[in-house]
Amino acid sequence: MKQIKIYLFFLASLIGQDSLFWFDMNTVRDPIPKTPKIIDQIFNTSQLKILDSLKNARITSQDGFRLQIFETDNVEEANLVFNDYKNVLNDSIYMIFEAPLYKIRLGNFVTKRDADLEKNKLEKKGYSGIWLVRSRINISKSP
Repeated sequence: MKQIKIYLFFLASLIGQDSLFWFDMNTVRDPIPKTPKIIDQIFNTSQLKILDSLKNARITSQDGFRLQIFETDNVEEANLVFNDYKNVLNDSIYMIFEAPLYKIRLGNFVTKRDADLEKNKLEKKGYSGIWLVRSRINISKSP
């Protein structure tokens, strides 16, 4: 009787398996393309690793400061303000989402003094409500 229960349990577990596991997954999956087909056809080789390595060679990050110039919980408003600032200010602008707020930040300042100087310039131009934020900043290396 005990052997029949074990057999029935084994049989029920085979029948109750998810349908995804009845075939060999290795024969079904296609390999992920290394880069889009058009780029590969133009250059006759995969360009993704080359492009990615060039980007990583030019940009590093470190601790620094940014100026937070706006925050909201409305994504549409954040996008509008982001585009407005992007057109007016000639520095790096970032939109960051830290739940529940979208924050718009400006610059990549290595020192607090540099960030304060930029903040003062912006306040003289009429911008208000700006404050310094410690952040990971992007530092570009010279080619």
